[in-house]
Amino acid sequence: MKNLTEKVLYIWFGFIIFEAPLRFFFFKAGVPSLVYLKDILLIGIFVAFALEATITAKMNKLMLSLLTLVLYAAVVGLINGLAPMQVAFGMKIVITFFVGFMAVYTLGLKKGFFISLYRIFTPIIILGLLLELLFDLPWIGFEYEAYGVIIPGSISWWTLDLPRLSGFGRVSYETAILLVCLSTLYLAVSLNNNNYFPAKWKVYDRIFLFLSFIGIILTTAKSSIFAFLMLILFYVLMKKATAVSGRFNHIAGAVIKVLMIIILLYGVMPPVLAAVSPGTLTGYLNSDDLILKAISASYVERMEIMWPDAYKLLSSGYMYFTGRGLGGVGASQKYFEPELYNAADNVYVYMLVDFGIIILPIILGLLIFKNLTLRINNRQNIFFLTFSLIFFSFGATLNVIESPTLMICLGFLLALWDRGGKGDS
Repeated sequence: MKNLTEKVLYIWFGFIIFEAPLRFFFFKAGVPSLVYLKDILLIGIFVAFALEATITAKMNKLMLSLLTLVLYAAVVGLINGLAPMQVAFGMKIVITFFVGFMAVYTLGLKKGFFISLYRIFTPIIILGLLLELLFDLPWIGFEYEAYGVIIPGSISWWTLDLPRLSGFGRVSYETAILLVCLSTLYLAVSLNNNNYFPAKWKVYDRIFLFLSFIGIILTTAKSSIFAFLMLILFYVLMKKATAVSGRFNHIAGAVIKVLMIIILLYGVMPPVLAAVSPGTLTGYLNSDDLILKAISASYVERMEIMWPDAYKLLSSGYMYFTGRGLGGVGASQKYFEPELYNAADNVYVYMLVDFGIIILPIILGLLIFKNLTLRINNRQNIFFLTFSLIFFSFGATLNVIESPTLMICLGFLLALWDRGGKGDS
């Protein structure tokens, strides 16, 4: 089962990485629905894991808690009148996280798998970006009609007269997220255990870390640029914290924890200001300077329009406490409530609308508590700290939940931490 799961995950990552040309060629071949095979693969893995857990009566406590949270949001959504298919669509979105978690915890997916993912797929993604930079690829900007709607096969867009490259990916920011996630898994395993890194591979790996950052810049995905820079800073600090004993070890560990809290506040405070006084921050960001405007325009739009509109989705007073329910914001709305569609573009806003202020403070409290109390010198905790870093870094400007790559990566990291060092080879 483990070997089969590894093969399926390789295929799934292949689908995600080559999604734009696959959509293009599947449509040309008259079978556009084949692109959804990637969803069927994940659902199949999830069902297999669920059946195994049911038969063996073994369920990881952390995963059970998270599943209970999802079921709570699903029930709330149905009570609040969301269409059953809308709630089901919301459940499909979060399945990716559980597949990542169960692949590691239930089947003991080895750490070497993540190194292979990085070494195989990172060069391919970078090649795709290079090809788009040099040539007119046939799938860039490609759209097709299926099921009575126009579906973008690949999104072509620009910023400051520069193309936002996506290469083989469907959209530039997902290509950037792929590069960040593959680098994250590689660096987390590297920090945890150096056995996978013989000298002959180190030059190769470092070259592609550098090229990954160049590739992310070519996508112009600001969230991913920020996350990658934080990842490298975290890696440098963690190397010092775990390699040097004595006083310096404690200083580096303290800096890491302070960094985590700062990044968390960077994501939490702006939505709070957007609820009470958005002009407090946007007044400083509005500018006639072309570069500053390009950097901050989308953020100003979030604070002044998107996040306030997301809060309005909690139409009844009690919803602020219970949430609107699973599928109550984001992609599910695009299909079932298009007139109310709101991307949220902040994981805390997204979770507030779905889960309410009963659940959100508990999640934030647990994350803060764990980050402040975990021992830095315990290498197994590197996986939880890396999980937090990625969640916090992207969570400030993305809803996170709807990125399949981010969700499966977070599932991998959390399970590697919770597994406690088993299955290292």
